Order: sequence, then C-alpha cells, then structure tokens
Amino acid sequence: MNKPNFSAMTQQELQQYILLHRDDEDAVHEAVLRIQRQGTTVSSEEFIEIVKQRTGKPSQS
Repeated sequence: MNKPNFSAMTQQELQQYILLHRDDEDAVHEAVLRIQRQGTTVSSEEFIEIVKQRTGKPSQS
C-alpha cells in the first residue's frame, strides 16, 4: 500500500487522515513539522486535542 503524499495535503486533509490513522508516524511527523514552521510548540496530547477541536470530533477524556 502506498502512503499518501502528506506534504501535498491541506492542513484539514492531514488532520482528518491523522484522526483515521493515529498510528501513522509519517503523517504525525508532517503535522509536527508544519506546527514547527508556524513557530508553535505543543505536546502530543495538545496536538491531538487541537485536531479534534478543529475537525469537530468530541474529546474522549
């Protein structure tokens, strides 16, 4: 199976992909790189919460 081209995805597409494929380290890595380029730093837990908020997914806490 070929992996998607994460760098070609929009931020929203990447967020949706990560929610469906939480174990895909390459996708998470791309998302972290994008966050770093914006000058933002967050923990992995904060990142997942941000993705949930932006995609309208309820928190499972």
